[in-house]
Amino acid sequence: MKRIAVGLLSAVVSGSMLMTAGTASAERVALSVRIDNVNPNPVVVRDGHDTRVTVEVRTTEATRVELRLKPVTDQLRTKSAQEPKLIHEGDLWRFTTSFDEDDFVGRWLATADAYDKDGKKVTDEVNFSVKHAEVRKADTRVYGFSASPSSVRKGRSVYFTGRLQVNDHRWKGVKNEKVEIYFRTRGSSAWKFVTSDHTDWNGKFQAKGRASKSGEYRALFDGDRRLDDSSSRSDYVRVYTHR
Repeated sequence: MKRIAVGLLSAVVSGSMLMTAGTASAERVALSVRIDNVNPNPVVVRDGHDTRVTVEVRTTEATRVELRLKPVTDQLRTKSAQEPKLIHEGDLWRFTTSFDEDDFVGRWLATADAYDKDGKKVTDEVNFSVKHAEVRKADTRVYGFSASPSSVRKGRSVYFTGRLQVNDHRWKGVKNEKVEIYFRTRGSSAWKFVTSDHTDWNGKFQAKGRASKSGEYRALFDGDRRLDDSSSRSDYVRVYTHR
């Protein structure tokens, strides 16, 4: 967590952010504090992007304001944020920070503590929420999968090749994604993991396994936040032994 002299992100405890600022008191009136606005609410975060959040706090007779943003959860989390900026105009304290996809998704609590010159404190709290933007995953396919040779002696190698492609207006290769190879014997419904490989710049993967029984192989891509999952057609390999 970073520190700055004015508009200070000064502490993080159990996943909360503490932002502090100070000013000289104006006219003598009753000490009060009110969180006027959390904008936006809900906070919608998108992969790879920061979402800027502004919290406006209004006070009277306050010389210092502390603002804590804490997820409503039993989990212990550390909130990292860019250095906050503060705009102070009379009784308005405007704090800004940012959220990203690593932040807790759900309900958050904003707590503002205002202090006068004698150390007296008053508090206000409001809830806001954080959620991930709904993003449609791109379609993928495992293209041209092959297990070869189609007939092999027990104990020899079986070689697997294919390409992982994404439909981005046209089918094209996807690089640096993990593709797994699975096997099942004839008549079985259970697929067993064999090996895996990461795709190259053109989406190609290649791997090898040891032939033990006759059966079929297939390649599987689990998908991720951007890409939908997919699997190849099955390719049968006959395994024989010589007496």
